[in-house]
Amino acid sequence: MSTASELLQQLEGFAELIAGAIDANDWDDLNEILANRQHALNQLAALSLSDQERKQAVEIMILMQATDSQFLASVQIQKQAIQKQVASLAHDRKAVQAYQFE
Repeated sequence: MSTASELLQQLEGFAELIAGAIDANDWDDLNEILANRQHALNQLAALSLSDQERKQAVEIMILMQATDSQFLASVQIQKQAIQKQVASLAHDRKAVQAYQFE
């Protein structure tokens, strides 16, 4: 089991990993990173923390919430772009099928 200090340090590094996975459109990697982050949070919650560690954990979690909001907005934009591409492909497919049957 990791120490509180190790877990706090690990939690600080997840934002960069998440951003990289989103930028690369690597959704499988993103799911794995988020699962690992949740596991680290669960481990941290099970530990007795000193006042300093508790303060640091709260700061990290506040920052995590803020960056998660930014990540979510970025993913929503990418999702909308993909939905537009899918709709365009479906439209093009129907046009090709209509042309073939004429």
